[in-house]
Amino acid sequence: MEAVEQAATAKKPTVGYVDGCWDIMHSGHYNAIRQAKAICDELVVGVHSDSEIEENKALPVMQQEERYALLDHIKWIDRVLYDVPYSPQLETLDKARADFCIHGDDMPVNAQGVSAYSGMEEAGRLRIVRRTEGVSTTDIIGRLLTLARSQHSPDHAWTGLQLSGRAGPLRVSPDDAMDHYALVAATERSPSMDGSPASSNSLICELAAKYAMTTADIDKLNAALGVSAAAAEADASLRTQAPVQLLASTRRIGEFSSARKPGSEDRVVYACGSFDMFHVGHAAFLKDARALGTFLLVGIYEDQTIRQAKGPNMPVMSLNERVLNVCACKWVDEVIIGAPRTVTEDLVKTWDIHVVARATGYTRSFSAPDDAAGIDEAYSVIRRLGTYVEIPSRWPELNHTTVVERIVRKRELYEKRNCDRARREDVYYASKARTAAPEGMMEMPLDSQTLVTSTQHSLSIADGEQDPGPTEACMGPGIVVVG
Repeated sequence: MEAVEQAATAKKPTVGYVDGCWDIMHSGHYNAIRQAKAICDELVVGVHSDSEIEENKALPVMQQEERYALLDHIKWIDRVLYDVPYSPQLETLDKARADFCIHGDDMPVNAQGVSAYSGMEEAGRLRIVRRTEGVSTTDIIGRLLTLARSQHSPDHAWTGLQLSGRAGPLRVSPDDAMDHYALVAATERSPSMDGSPASSNSLICELAAKYAMTTADIDKLNAALGVSAAAAEADASLRTQAPVQLLASTRRIGEFSSARKPGSEDRVVYACGSFDMFHVGHAAFLKDARALGTFLLVGIYEDQTIRQAKGPNMPVMSLNERVLNVCACKWVDEVIIGAPRTVTEDLVKTWDIHVVARATGYTRSFSAPDDAAGIDEAYSVIRRLGTYVEIPSRWPELNHTTVVERIVRKRELYEKRNCDRARREDVYYASKARTAAPEGMMEMPLDSQTLVTSTQHSLSIADGEQDPGPTEACMGPGIVVVG
């Protein structure tokens, strides 16, 4: 009888619900999920369908099955509810068996122009968490739109184009010449490529002489450069960086990381890469890698390492962003920040690595000519040691090029979406009362060198975000703000 009474008086587990598009997921998404989990015992995550998102915002970049599948790999999520309405109803909470709904303090507006969460607010079942500043899907789409203009494929007409004195000057079309101009202007950014009429005329004369262009082709190229100037002006208006910087901190990394250390009985598996724009292909690979042992160590390359291998416009996300994204994956036990591209014998011995896993069978996006040779060289020592294992990709077509091509096909739509969302974010930042950094905390620019070796061995990074403990404050009827 006493046991029954104790069971009856036991506290009922609280169930929270948070939903979203979860398109091109970044650390802001993951931090919202982490904060949501911190204020409930069980977290249900809802995800909208492609059609629901298109009706209320714009067509998502990542496809529905990619967005749905990624959520299965994220820590903090207990259950997933698919194809939920953009404006959650009380029926949505009942279906999720949730006590309350959770959202950031940047409340969205639906297609009818009203708060998408007004029903939750009126019912007193809405909890507000802090929005993660300095990162958003809008910024990332802006970066991808810029990348789309400068990226070209390996079979482009200009690749490997060499002049031959014996054969005479080569002929190329004005379209190829225009593409070459855009590529050089985007990558070299030299004074002679400043986009001014003088530099454009100089370039046209150079191309015309070098490639024996006809008068008609020169006229066509002149017209194309005029279009290019307008396109460059449009690029300049794209939001590629939030007004507030994303500044990582040892505390934030600690909140994301597992803090687990490998024991003497563990079988350590190592996987390394850029993990840029972390997607379900990355997550599925890490799950398969983790299955080869009991402890997964992931090495993440520095930004400069990626630029040298893949070009000056890469990576899309900074090292800080990529570290947090990978730490949000539930298969990852530890991360090496700024890992060397070559897996050395010293690295294997230092971390007592038993297996080195590498993803294969996926379509690579365009990279520098020596990238393939560099990848083979990076694993040469491990092949000799016999610890090398290849894992076939479960999402072979998902890569940078795939995502960029989706944006190119609907460029005007995404440019409009980017401008609209950027204006909303500007209003959010302008209306938000900024708080000072805690005493003794120093802000650090994104491009400064971060003195860290792993998520468990952090030496010095600073944080510009304020995320106090789980305190609550009333923001209005039916709304509870959780810090």
